[in-house]
Amino acid sequence: MAQKTPEQLAREFEGRKAKGLAKGGAAFWPNIIANAVLKLTAAKAEITVATLSESIAKEAETGDATRKAGATEALARLRQAVAKGED
Repeated sequence: MAQKTPEQLAREFEGRKAKGLAKGGAAFWPNIIANAVLKLTAAKAEITVATLSESIAKEAETGDATRKAGATEALARLRQAVAKGED
């Protein structure tokens, strides 16, 4: 079996780490939605699909990989729920 270079090992480790963070962050999607609703409620803003999506999209722009993965999953789940409701 061929020995891997340190660069190859580092790339593989970073790939596994990113995949793990994305999976772990995806578990936080209910919290992301709940926090968005709480923020909109505190601001006395109307809670609509558009405002909720916008709030979650802002959360997805953060640099934290876990929060970003959670927000991405929350957006996907929200869009899926809206699509189901329209059927």
